[in-house]
Amino acid sequence: MATVRNPLEPMSSAVKGIVTLMAVLMVAGVVGLFVDGVNVHVFGIGEKSVCVMDESATVGGGEVPPMEFKPAPGATIQLDAHPNYCTDDPTTAQSLLHTTGLVPPFVFSVGAFLLVLRLIRGAEGDGLYTARTAGRLRTLGWWLLAGSVIAAITESTTEQSLVHSLSRNTDDSAVTGLLTWDMPYMAILTGLGVLSFARVMRIGIAMREDLDGTV
Repeated sequence: MATVRNPLEPMSSAVKGIVTLMAVLMVAGVVGLFVDGVNVHVFGIGEKSVCVMDESATVGGGEVPPMEFKPAPGATIQLDAHPNYCTDDPTTAQSLLHTTGLVPPFVFSVGAFLLVLRLIRGAEGDGLYTARTAGRLRTLGWWLLAGSVIAAITESTTEQSLVHSLSRNTDDSAVTGLLTWDMPYMAILTGLGVLSFARVMRIGIAMREDLDGTV
């Protein structure tokens, strides 16, 4: 009898490999924080400087900052397409803002990979066309839809708050971040597509169960 190949390949192996690699890098980063002489940082923890780019402002390149862009005391500014503020002596609040801005996108990405891994393992064990698989698919869809929006808003608000603390004459604040955050269109559309597919699966499963009951 011919062996039936896993219908979820090569996605199954790819996702498992990515999750394993992310776990190894995360553990290595955490261990590196406690090793003397090793310059390793995780979510900004361990970094000696903090930098943030103000993407809400657009300027031309140049070495001398225009009058409307002034760094706060202890901070520096570099101009390119957008002003980039840095400080080599961040306060505790600035370090926390920097870390807070890095965590949500990472949590969103890791959560998405783990939910895909959960979906794949569940489908391999329970089967593709089951109510449990459809439920796991629905959870993944909601994570992509809501998680991407929350991550984008959190990243934008913390970024603008950090810009406010490193600049002397900006009106940017957390409110600015709420008004100027970038819409994650691809993640939202993907989440909506996954939710629609999960609904189609649930309808198909219910129809199959009804047919099985009438036979």
